[in-house]
Amino acid sequence: MPFNRNYINHVFPEKKVEVEKGRLAFFSKTIGETNPIYFDEMAAHDKGHPSLLVPPTFLFSLSIEGETFTEKYGPLGMDLSKLLHGAQDFNYYGSAYAGDHLTFQAKIIDIFSKKDGALDFLIEETTVKNQNGSHIATLKQTYIMREG
Repeated sequence: MPFNRNYINHVFPEKKVEVEKGRLAFFSKTIGETNPIYFDEMAAHDKGHPSLLVPPTFLFSLSIEGETFTEKYGPLGMDLSKLLHGAQDFNYYGSAYAGDHLTFQAKIIDIFSKKDGALDFLIEETTVKNQNGSHIATLKQTYIMREG
């Protein structure tokens, strides 16, 4: 079953997340980050940052918190057994730090098929704003679902 095209331009409910310092430091060390501005608050301060800097991919991790893929995408026709990762893009307009309160607003921007319907594509764009309302990032995900 292909993605339900009626969901093009569907806007998901906003998600609000606080960037927790300990979790951020753990994530940074887990991915092998060696720059201490991501896990050592003193090093971050020494480089002029107000707190630990959020590494680029951490925003995506925060964006998928609090719900399963089945809960979020099930109504669109997503079948996890047929799902492939297509692409990810991150565009940054500002920085995020430990202690920030971020708002994620996701929207389905396109759904289309290729290979005579053998591959169904869903493109989602998520706007990230900080507690001051500043647009700090746009995340874009492409999911591919195989038919059959």
